Amino acid sequence: MILVSMAFAYSYAGDVKYASKVKSLYKDGSDKVVGRLLPTAQVEVLEQKGDKVLLRIEGYAQADKQVALYFVPNRRILNAGFSKNADVEFKITKSFKESESKQEWVKASVELWSENADLVESVEPLYKEAQELFGNCSVCHALHPPKEFNANQWPSVVKSMKSRVGYDSNQEYLVSQYLQKNAKDMPKDK
Repeated sequence: MILVSMAFAYSYAGDVKYASKVKSLYKDGSDKVVGRLLPTAQVEVLEQKGDKVLLRIEGYAQADKQVALYFVPNRRILNAGFSKNADVEFKITKSFKESESKQEWVKASVELWSENADLVESVEPLYKEAQELFGNCSVCHALHPPKEFNANQWPSVVKSMKSRVGYDSNQEYLVSQYLQKNAKDMPKDK
């Protein structure tokens, strides 16, 4: 009986997943939200306990401001954002000066809990959904190619059109993430 429970608790260990919606993040044993995971963010499932999973979230943070993990340095593409007083532990794997902005950045990860829902095996269906939602923009005007704007411009463009296309908040984040990750100023290796 104990072996079965242990096998079930770790059945998802090592799986790579992607958030399909905005997800709340918690510290171990707490119901207090300490942050949010954004759609399309890649995570590694480390452990499962009941309806919760322990996630490793990787990304980049400004060296002196560890309240967010970004998809790449020097772009406001959030993987996860954290409450200022949450005291989330960043595990830093690399420190460097970003060549474009000359700012100090770190590559880091956090391990936090979330509900075992709205995690998918592949990011491609999320991008397909985002493309279809983005296609609604062509009802009013010619569709802007994703490479027309840079990554930091897309969120305000999407937000300004949100009420016209009827996006809910999760759809707004999904479309923004897709457009940001395909923007004209994204590093070629991402």
